[in-house]
Amino acid sequence: MDKKLWFGAVAFVMIFCASVSSITFAEEARTNCIGDSSGKTNCMVDVVDEGLVDRPHISLDTTELSYGRITEAGRSYTKSLVIENAASQKVTMRIEAAEYESDSLSDEQKAVIDWIAFVGGKRKFDVNPGAKIQVGVRLMVPTDAKGGTYYARVKVSNGDENDTQYVKIRADVVNEDYKYDGKVTSQNIGFFNFGERIGASAKVKNGGTAGFSSHYIVQYKNAFGLDEWKQAAEEMRDVVPGAEESFTITDETRAKIGYGVYTVEQRISYIDAEGKQKESILSHAVVNLPWWGLAIVGGVVVLIIVMIIVIKIHHKKGKNTAKKTKKKPADAESEDDEL
Repeated sequence: MDKKLWFGAVAFVMIFCASVSSITFAEEARTNCIGDSSGKTNCMVDVVDEGLVDRPHISLDTTELSYGRITEAGRSYTKSLVIENAASQKVTMRIEAAEYESDSLSDEQKAVIDWIAFVGGKRKFDVNPGAKIQVGVRLMVPTDAKGGTYYARVKVSNGDENDTQYVKIRADVVNEDYKYDGKVTSQNIGFFNFGERIGASAKVKNGGTAGFSSHYIVQYKNAFGLDEWKQAAEEMRDVVPGAEESFTITDETRAKIGYGVYTVEQRISYIDAEGKQKESILSHAVVNLPWWGLAIVGGVVVLIIVMIIVIKIHHKKGKNTAKKTKKKPADAESEDDEL
């Protein structure tokens, strides 16, 4: 009987412990997940294989197809565009001609969209993962095309608006109507800056029919040392016919160079009416002051104003005293005459 009671007690304890353990583990597994403040990481989560996460499906070998200087109208010219499916699944690619986005271009210069055709006439492709296709983009230049730079775009898409890319099309039809006329309309570099950054800006206008690329660069160095030039900004941009492009170092892009006195130089290139590559340069000293320097400058300005007022008052009093001094001898002479 004692043995039965002892075995029963042992069995009861084992069953009780097993029940408590299973309940505790189940509760723990249900509530304690990765990232929980308890530090326990026994929650079942979906693991994503990073190698299977899709990159953007469309990968292009270039962002611009330039047909160069076309001297013979009435002919066709072809360039190749290579498109890759960079995803892990088959994708249907679609290509089409699209208008170049610019309010400065004339309708004639945008009409190049009608010159574009795709070799073979095919504009829809089923591309396997990692595969590439080569598309011939043909430009058929009309015989009556006027001279100038023409722009368009090729749109490559797969039905996903977030995965649509564009390739710029550029063609220069060179004849008697083809002419350059670039000029710099404004340049500026701030003399004083309250902070550690510099500011600069420039504008380039294209009054011709030919487009050109403008190279904008801002550099600086210590005004009192032999330090080498350091670059603050650089940008290359197309200036299409009729457009005026603004190049600016904004508050977000201004270079943080520190406090002190610097020599800042701004360069911008363009092609003038004679077709010559020109570069306009602006350079002068720039002072960067801390914000508390504004209080000092304000105090100096107030002091100068006070000094000017004091000097004027003193000068006025001096004039009045001189007038009184002149009057006294005259009065004395009149009294002597009366005697």
